Amino acid sequence: MSAAETVNPLTEKPVDRRGFVKGMGLAGLGVAGATLLGGSTQKAFAAGAITDVDVLNFALNLEYLEAEFYSVAMTGKTLTQLGMLPESATSGPTRGGHKVKIFDSDGDNDTDVQAILTNITRDEQEHVAFLRKALGSAAIKKPTINLDALGIGFNEDRDFLILARAFEDTGVSAYGGALPLIQNKTYLEAAGRIALVEAYHAGCIRLRISQTGFKVPQTDKQDIPPSYAHLFTEVGGLAVVRSPAQVLDIVYNKGQSRGGFFPDGVNGKIHIS
Repeated sequence: MSAAETVNPLTEKPVDRRGFVKGMGLAGLGVAGATLLGGSTQKAFAAGAITDVDVLNFALNLEYLEAEFYSVAMTGKTLTQLGMLPESATSGPTRGGHKVKIFDSDGDNDTDVQAILTNITRDEQEHVAFLRKALGSAAIKKPTINLDALGIGFNEDRDFLILARAFEDTGVSAYGGALPLIQNKTYLEAAGRIALVEAYHAGCIRLRISQTGFKVPQTDKQDIPPSYAHLFTEVGGLAVVRSPAQVLDIVYNKGQSRGGFFPDGVNGKIHIS
C-alpha cells in the first residue's frame, strides 16, 4: 500500500468533531483515559471524555510550534507570512526568532546543519498541513507562540541544534505517550507514521550534536541528552515517552497553565487548567 493510499482516507473526508465521533463510533476515554494523560492534566477533563480528535489536536499544537521554529530559523518568516497558514487559522501571533545566520547564502554555512534544517522544515510544515486537513473543521487554530521563550535557538549552529533537539525529543516522547490513547486504527497509523518521522529527525540531530561534542541541558528528569554513549533517548531499548502533562510542563517552561513557548496556553481540550 502506498503512502497516498494510507493517508487519503484521512485527508479526503475531513469531518467536524461531532460527526467524527458519531461516524467513527469512537467511545470516550473517560476516567481511564484521563489517568493515562497524567497527574495535573486530569483537571482539564472533569467535564467530559477525550476523543481521538482531542489527541490529534494536542499533537497539532506541538506541530505548529515545531513548524514555526524551523520556518523562522530557515526563512525568517512565520507560516502565515509564508502563506502556509491563513490568519483566520490562528488565535494569536507567533513572536520571536529570526533567520539563523549560518543559513544565509552569503555566510559561512555549515552544510550538514543546513541540510538537517531544510529537510526537517519541510516535514514539519507538511505535518501541520496534514493534521489540519485530516481534522477539517475540528482542527484547532494555531495558538500564540513565543519562539524566544528560552532565549536560544537563533544565534548559531550550537544554539539552533540545542533547541531543535529539545523540540524533536519532546515531540517523539509526546507521540509515544499519545498513541495508546488513539482508538481508531486509521488515525493511529497516521499518528504513528508522523511519530516515526519525528524520531528520524531526533536521531539525526542527536548524532550531529554528539559529533560536535556540544553540551546539552536536560529538559526534565527523564531526558537523556545526546552523546556517543547515549545516541538515542531510550531505556532498555525502549523510547522514553511522556504524558501530555509532562510534555506541557516542558513547553510551558514549568508554567502551571501557560507560559514558555505558549504564553496563552495550548488550544484544544487537552491542557492544564
